[in-house]
This record gives sequence, C-alpha cells and structure tokens, in this order.
Amino acid sequence: MTALAETRGWKRNALAFALGICATLTLAPFFYFPLLIPAFAGLYLLVQASPSRRRAFWDGWWWGWGFYITGLYWFCIALLTDPDKFAWLIPFALFGLTGVIALYSGVACWIFARLPVRGLSGIFVFAVVWTVIEYARGHLFTGFPWNLPGYSFGFSDTSLQLASLVNVYGLTFFAVLLGGSLAGLKERRGWLFIAAVWALFVAGMGWGAWRLHEADRVPEAERTVPGVALRLVQADISQPHKWDPKLQMHGLREHIRLTQSAGLDNVTHVVWPETATPYILSVREPLTHILGNSIPPGEILITGALRAEGTSENWQVWNSLVALSHEGGIVGSYDKIKLVPFGEFLPFRNLLPKAWLTPVGDKDFSSGRQGQVLEWPGLPPLIPLICYEAIFPEMATDPSHRAQLLLNVTNDAWFGLSSGPHQHFEMARMRAVEQGIPLVRVANTGITAVVDPFGRVLASLPLGTQGVLDARLPRAENRYTTYTGYSNIFLLILVITGTILTIRQGKPYKN
Repeated sequence: MTALAETRGWKRNALAFALGICATLTLAPFFYFPLLIPAFAGLYLLVQASPSRRRAFWDGWWWGWGFYITGLYWFCIALLTDPDKFAWLIPFALFGLTGVIALYSGVACWIFARLPVRGLSGIFVFAVVWTVIEYARGHLFTGFPWNLPGYSFGFSDTSLQLASLVNVYGLTFFAVLLGGSLAGLKERRGWLFIAAVWALFVAGMGWGAWRLHEADRVPEAERTVPGVALRLVQADISQPHKWDPKLQMHGLREHIRLTQSAGLDNVTHVVWPETATPYILSVREPLTHILGNSIPPGEILITGALRAEGTSENWQVWNSLVALSHEGGIVGSYDKIKLVPFGEFLPFRNLLPKAWLTPVGDKDFSSGRQGQVLEWPGLPPLIPLICYEAIFPEMATDPSHRAQLLLNVTNDAWFGLSSGPHQHFEMARMRAVEQGIPLVRVANTGITAVVDPFGRVLASLPLGTQGVLDARLPRAENRYTTYTGYSNIFLLILVITGTILTIRQGKPYKN
C-alpha cells in the first residue's frame, strides 16, 4: 500500500485514472461490486500521501476523468445521430465535458486534504466529503447526478433495499466507506474498523433479504392494482429515423401496429415512450382522433408528444406526456420540468455568438410547472417522469400527496446499444425502492419494464428489440419508506458526525 501511495509523475496520474475506471465497472451493466475496494481505497491512499493540496486535487481529478470518460462515453454516440452537425463536438464531449465534470472529484479530494483528520476517522470523513460533493453535483448548475457510486448497490435486489432507508446519496456514502475501509489495514486496529464496516454491510444485506421475504408473504392477488392492465409499446425506432420528415409517419404507424396486436381487448391503458408521437398534439385535431381510434372504447392511450402554445416570438414548445381517450380527447397531460442541458436547452444561450447557435437551432424547450401528483383516468395517483427526470430523487416524490405509481417514459435511442440505457434504467429502478412505489418504464429502444416497489423487475423488454409488454400494475407499499418520511436527514447526520471528527483532530496537515 505504501508503494501505491508513493507513486509519482505520469504513473501516479495513470494509476488514479485506472482506479476511476474500476469505479465505472461497479455500475450497470457490469456490477463488479468488489472493485469498490481498489477504486476508493486506492484513491484514499493517494490523497492521504499527496505532498500538497494541489496534488490531492489532481489525484481526484485524474480519478474522476477515468470514471467519467468510461462511464459517459456514450455522449459521443448521441452526437453521431446527426454527424454532419455534431460530430465535430465529439472531442469536446469525450475529453472536455468529462474533464469538467471530473472537477467535482478533484474538489472533493482538495477539501479532504485541507482537513485535519486522518487515520481511521479520515476514511469516514473522506466518505462524507465525497457524498456531499456528489450531492452538489446533483444540484448545482441544473444538476447532473448520473452514475453516483451508490448505484453500485443495484448488483442485487437484496442490496438495493437499503435505498428505502437512505436513498442513493446514503448508498454513495456506504459505497465509498466500504471501498475505502481497506485502506485502514495500515492503521492501528484497522482490522476492527474494516470488520465493523463490512459487518454493517452484511447486516444491511440481511435486512434487505428479510424485507423481500416479508413482501413475498403478501398474497399474489393483493400485489396488483385491480382493474388496471397495461400494454407497454417498444417500437425500437432509431434516432435518425425518428425525426426524419420522410419517416416520422412510418414510426407512428409502427406504434399503432404494435398497439393493435393480439390481446388489446384485455388492456385498459396503452403507454408509448417519450416523443413516440413526433408531432405537436392539440385538442380537437385529426391526429388526436387517429391516435384515439387506435385503441378500443374505454381504454386510454398515453404517449410522449410535443405541445406548443403562442405564435411567432412568443411561441413555446414542451416535451410532454399526453393521455388520450378513444374519442381523441386529451384527458391528462404533463410537461417535462427538468430539461437536459445541451439537449433540450442551451445554457447561457444569450451570451453565445449567433454563429455558434446554428447547429443547435434558435429555440429551447420550455420547462413545465412544478411537479405534482396527477390523477389520470383509471390509474392510481401518479408522478410522470420524462427521460432525464428519473435520475433526480426529488422528482419522484411530492410531500403533499403520496403517489402510487412512477410512470417513466424515455427515448434512449440517443445512446445506441451502449451502457447508457442500462445506467439510465438502474437509476429509474432505484427511485421505486426509495419511494416504495412501483415503476412503469417505457423506452423507445429499451429497457422497457415493470418494476415493483422493491425494485424487482417483474417483466421487461431488452435493449434493441421491438415488441409489446402486457402486465398488471403492482401495488405501492402501504406506508412511507424511511427515506420518504425523513428525506435527507441521514446526509445531515453524516455531515454533523464528520464535522465533529474533524474538529477533534486539530490543524490541517497539508500546505
């Protein structure tokens, strides 16, 4: 371990970069959970042995760059959907944007290097600092909480149950603490510390197994919502074809064809993915009647679509989810609130030269109103989540009214067959466990799935396939989860504990 920490020069940078790659491999679709140990124990030892705060920052930055460049490489696939316009941006996305996001890792290590804490307490405080910075990454500058280390707990349904107690940020703390604990081998009584940390993990796994066992004791007939039968449509339309004016109607017909396949009479609700209807939907127009007529009387079609209002300079457009009746009436709608930077809006648009705006167009999507639990015909109270919104824990809850369903529609065709759709699905799945609410997820190219309130996948369509998924709607848990009831109180406790440990140890030991 001493030799690891004393590595210098380019070898040190390469080592930190490799440790970041190890962290990527703990996440979907790989879930090599034991790699948390080299990822975070190695980084902790590097930072602890850094000769200065500046070196500690670069240790963290190189680690973060390895983590993000391998975890977010699918940025480049998205840019290749229209290579004539966007291929030139690939080096900026692959090397520049990931390098900017890696600043968070560098700042976490720089802050830790400024603190007077070391030894076994230092490992605990390091995990606290890392978690706080990850929380900042999820909220500052619109937030980007993609691939938090806590998602590594998705390696099993049993481990995933801990999210109902402390949510993904609490699991991020445990991921860093578990991995970093092995750095305690060189400390006095380090074995006791390591044994205590991993015993806590084993106890958590035992509790998770008990929780799933108790869930399985509920009679089968009481596990689903009566009177709701879903048909989820995955048409697998490639991104270039989706918005090609010559092929848009073909994609729409594919959705209708799949919807009307055998068994439709036994369905109450048909759900299509994000922007499955690649047109602007308005009340009382021919298109809404065409869509409504694709389902039998009494059924509801829920489709992703565009919604617009105003004219000329006041024109606004929203990425929306719309519920239609057989008669073509709009019986429910939701406008996406959390927009994707550079995808649905361009940050600092007003400050950029007009020449730079030509490839991205001159109009941003508008953001919807504050989220709310919605009541749509035939469904229990639900929270819609369009695409990117599912990665934000706070978007999946409404303190004033508890939902009984998370309805997530997305278009992951941007990411191709990369690890991106798998990562996106795992983040959405954790929202179900945190809230104790079932998740119905419909994706254009996959992964489409029905997930129970314990995060278990009851039925799914794999990535890159076309088909329909008929399923019953699982019931939500009868009571709030611990996380829902107490929100981020665990994070506050961690910060207070870390502060106390830091104050007790005196002055900073790095210049």
